[in-house]
Amino acid sequence: MASWLFACLLTLVTVVVLPVPGVRAEVFTALVHMEGLVSLEKELLGGLESYLELERQRLVRMEQFAGRVRLALTSASQDPSTHLSDPVNAYQLVNRFINGWNTLYDDIYEDNGQGLMANISYYNFRFPDTEDFTGAVTAILRLQDTYRLSPSLITSGKLGTTTTLPMTSEDSYEMGRIAYGAEDYQHTRDWMKETLRLFDEEGDSSTVDLSGVYDHLSFAEYKLGNLKRAAHYTRLLLQNDPTHTRAQGNIAYFERLIRSEPEKYVNEVDERGEEEGEVSPDARESMSEKERYESLCREPWPLPKEYDSELTCFYYDNHRTPSLVIRPMKVEVVFPQTSYIHTAWDIDRARDETTEGVGWTNTKYANHIAIGMAQHKSNHSRMQV
Repeated sequence: MASWLFACLLTLVTVVVLPVPGVRAEVFTALVHMEGLVSLEKELLGGLESYLELERQRLVRMEQFAGRVRLALTSASQDPSTHLSDPVNAYQLVNRFINGWNTLYDDIYEDNGQGLMANISYYNFRFPDTEDFTGAVTAILRLQDTYRLSPSLITSGKLGTTTTLPMTSEDSYEMGRIAYGAEDYQHTRDWMKETLRLFDEEGDSSTVDLSGVYDHLSFAEYKLGNLKRAAHYTRLLLQNDPTHTRAQGNIAYFERLIRSEPEKYVNEVDERGEEEGEVSPDARESMSEKERYESLCREPWPLPKEYDSELTCFYYDNHRTPSLVIRPMKVEVVFPQTSYIHTAWDIDRARDETTEGVGWTNTKYANHIAIGMAQHKSNHSRMQV
């Protein structure tokens, strides 16, 4: 897949904001907000590590005291009278109650987390909200659709050339849950099945509730018209939670429908279609505009060499817009027949900082992931300007 085709996603955004250069601040400061979250998380991690160290010290003190008591009782429990006839042993017994158990009481009730809790409460207004979280998930789902990425490729952290953290079964479950909330049952199924795969890999370290995964899978398959698979996941749900009342009713409903029309559910769709190959001109004509755009970004057919001479580069000032007259936008035509272009702002650092300040208070993070990947991929275009 040619790297320059990832610029399509950036191109779509750029064409929208082209007449209003100032709108670019929203895209740019989305990245600034995300960078701010990195700095904030670093500070919060420092507080958490301090808290954990204090907790470790507290537990060490308690374990050391438990060890002393254990040793003393090993000797005393055999013959308490003989043991306590030694004045040193009697002293140590009394001392453990005066300076041991009383101190332990204080250790148990010691609250080392007040500072950390105060920090979290103080910075809570800067935390992303559920809308931001949904936007981040939606951005990944858009990329998945555009480039036909499998959930396993995304969760493995093998996207692009940057270091991408691998996703856990909990992350995958959240992806499916957000898709379910948006009534996107295809993505719900894909991500819940990936959750099961990751759950098997992680074993006991996973905290995902299998009942919830099977429940989502059952309903998604039902909405996609796959009743046999819906019934299969409902049975798995009941194996995991035999008291699940709704599942008990659902399995009876699914089986009744399957018996009433058995021929209807013989060949059910399991997965998405295979990666598309060569696309004929006739097939291309029947595509929707969105499908053509996504197909171009996946590059199912290579760009013919005879187009090379038609690929041009130029500077754009949007009819002498003052800010673009000072520093015009670089434009690269990457597919002449459909006028796909790659654009890039060339703004120096001083203007960047000014833009950051102007847009700081009204920025959200929702489209940052999709735009950020497009920006990254567009840096490796066929023609550099």
